[in-house]
Amino acid sequence: MAGYNEIRGLKVKYLSADPANAENGQVWYNSTTGSLRVLGVASSSWAAGGNLGTARSYLAGAVNGTQTAGLAFGGANPSTSNKGETEEYDGSSWAEQTNLSTARRALAGAGTQTSGLAFGGVAGPGPQNATEEYNGSSWTGGGNLSNAKNALGGCGASNTSALAFGGYPGPVDTTEEYGGTSWTSGGTLGTARRELTGAGLQDAALAFGGDGAKTSTEEYGGTSWTAGGNLNVGRVYMGGSGTQTAGLAFGGNAPPASNSTELYNGTSWSTSTNMGTGRYSLAGGGTQAGALAFGGDDTSSITNATEEFTTTTTASNITVS
Repeated sequence: MAGYNEIRGLKVKYLSADPANAENGQVWYNSTTGSLRVLGVASSSWAAGGNLGTARSYLAGAVNGTQTAGLAFGGANPSTSNKGETEEYDGSSWAEQTNLSTARRALAGAGTQTSGLAFGGVAGPGPQNATEEYNGSSWTGGGNLSNAKNALGGCGASNTSALAFGGYPGPVDTTEEYGGTSWTSGGTLGTARRELTGAGLQDAALAFGGDGAKTSTEEYGGTSWTAGGNLNVGRVYMGGSGTQTAGLAFGGNAPPASNSTELYNGTSWSTSTNMGTGRYSLAGGGTQAGALAFGGDDTSSITNATEEFTTTTTASNITVS
């Protein structure tokens, strides 16, 4: 049998130290320690974070925020009392900021803590088409959605690049793209639905779950939606974060309230560590490796709880027999 030295450099990198930017599954030979090494997922876990100042369900968040820079806004408590409160998360606690101009529930969000977007939802007698832009301290009015809707999905990098899709009344299959001033029509969802969740960017998005606890996932490439891998557990009103090739789905109503967490790799979903508390109509944001889940309803009460999801990767030796 050929030894490692006879094949080094052809399939496995020969390095004097572990690489600083290794990717999951990457294999290399460390010549200093004389060991064959691999970077793999060691563990994933949920841990309690700081509580929201205002307990609420059917709220939204900055989906593309981070675990140490989150944004929560809108919602309701009880289910028919709309909230306009906005809160920022710094990795340990939430701080109240300027309220939304229009208090509402069942809205969608996009962007980051310093460049957020709130759109759609229910305020007063019915669905809204209002959009508001957040600059890190206050909200200002943006361009209205073409159609008033609630229970819709949303995602996007900032308040100048966002995506809105699905929703109610309907369910509908329409998609709208926001460019910082106005919404324009995008590609049609393959399956019309409401109560769905989104993640990713305007031109690389994910839409999953919704309407009757669907398991189906769709991927958006900037002009059209195509079918992706199905969720293992179909749910409505989930939380979501990450990207089209590294997505995260958590919580939701199956029914009952679910604590299920799933990871998306661009092709299929796999199960991960469950949340500490099953809940639906929650919000979230961040990446697949570092996400936030906050608010929601565990069927017994509306909560202000926050949980932080973290995936830790470590390099380990490979034993060759």
